[in-house]
Amino acid sequence: MTGPLDGVRVLDCTIALAGPFASLVLADLGADVIKVENPSPGAREASGLAAYKGESGHFMIANRNKRGIALDLKQPEGREAFHRLVKTADVLVQNFRPGVMDRLGCGWEKLHEINPGLIYCSISGFGESSPYAEQAGFDLIAQGMSGLMSVTGSPEGGEPVKAGTPVCDLGTGMYGVIGILAALHHRDKTGHGQHIEATLLDTPISWLTWRAAEYWGTGEIPEPQGSGRAVYRAFRCSDDRWVNIGPSNKLWPIACETVGLPELIADERFNSPANRLANNKEVTALFQEAFLKKTSSEWIAAFQGAGVPVGPILNVADILDDDPHVKAREMVVEVDHPVVGKMKTLGVPVKLSETPGAVTRAAPLQGQHTREVLAEVGYTDEQLDSLSDQCVI
Repeated sequence: MTGPLDGVRVLDCTIALAGPFASLVLADLGADVIKVENPSPGAREASGLAAYKGESGHFMIANRNKRGIALDLKQPEGREAFHRLVKTADVLVQNFRPGVMDRLGCGWEKLHEINPGLIYCSISGFGESSPYAEQAGFDLIAQGMSGLMSVTGSPEGGEPVKAGTPVCDLGTGMYGVIGILAALHHRDKTGHGQHIEATLLDTPISWLTWRAAEYWGTGEIPEPQGSGRAVYRAFRCSDDRWVNIGPSNKLWPIACETVGLPELIADERFNSPANRLANNKEVTALFQEAFLKKTSSEWIAAFQGAGVPVGPILNVADILDDDPHVKAREMVVEVDHPVVGKMKTLGVPVKLSETPGAVTRAAPLQGQHTREVLAEVGYTDEQLDSLSDQCVI
């Protein structure tokens, strides 16, 4: 079976993570994503935390399911080849700073002239209309500027804490995909393409949700939350492992009984959500003392039996290597890479009953599919040899 985006061609002019993640989602859902890279040796770094046999693990995790071409857009012949591809494309994703693609002759206005139906998605730190447009945007910077880091970390103080995975990059890529899918729907009705922007700063601002509501409702600036507040949080157990419990207000009495503290149900300090929040430290300390009397597995069984949401805090190895959910949902799969060989990658999280997505190929080598892709838009072997001799491809 083919994915729901079978027949959609995407030009991926992205680096780092936010842009590649957007096109990765499209590729997983069946789009023909063509990764466009600079042909210069060393243009793709293969060092750092995740290097496998000389290949960048970071690149491979964000660029699977894509074909790859190496094309120098600074040369006229490279731009001509790229413009030919644009005529065949439905979507373009780019995440350079505002102005870079314009200087390469590949900005929205120029490509819209070439292909009026093109959907052009720009992912950047701040967006073209922002007073910060010319500043470099990174996930860490966005987490800090958005207020996200101000509510993350220990309520006892200390250094600001960012989320442990680049949530602004990933979320912005997702918002880019939402915009692309909406624009494809609009184009189906009108035939018109359009320009989409998604930014690293807008994304976490839109996620403030409860914290924004609290600030507007009370006038008080929200503070770091730790793992949660009152008893909706993590607790350490006797085996030094941690579990999260998530009792709703209706489940508060059941949580008290399960943990062996039924006297707290009628305690005036804790007999309403507002009172439990006002006395957060006290109720947390009482629950924590109780949790130290049993192991994590014992508490998980007890809360599951009582119907209170509960779950362990797992590390990366726990979830990726051993968890039955991961196996049942195929959230870790294997692909064959031409250099690395058989390797693991993350699975497709969105399950469609009629047109499921799939992981069918590893990330491309630099320029692996250049000749194949350009031949599809009319280049002959002789022309491709000439472009190669000129280092255009």
